[in-house]
Amino acid sequence: MDYDERQAWIALWIAVFGEPPPVEPEREPTARILVQHLPPSPPYEVRSRTE
Repeated sequence: MDYDERQAWIALWIAVFGEPPPVEPEREPTARILVQHLPPSPPYEVRSRTE
């Protein structure tokens, strides 16, 4: 994980948990933790562009 990617993970972690990660983030475990704790996204609705 390069520096910019690591900073993005840290920023996302802070946005979700309100504090920096307790350890240096690794991509795969961090992604699993974030996905488990992020709220579900609303269902998508298919609509016409002319509406």
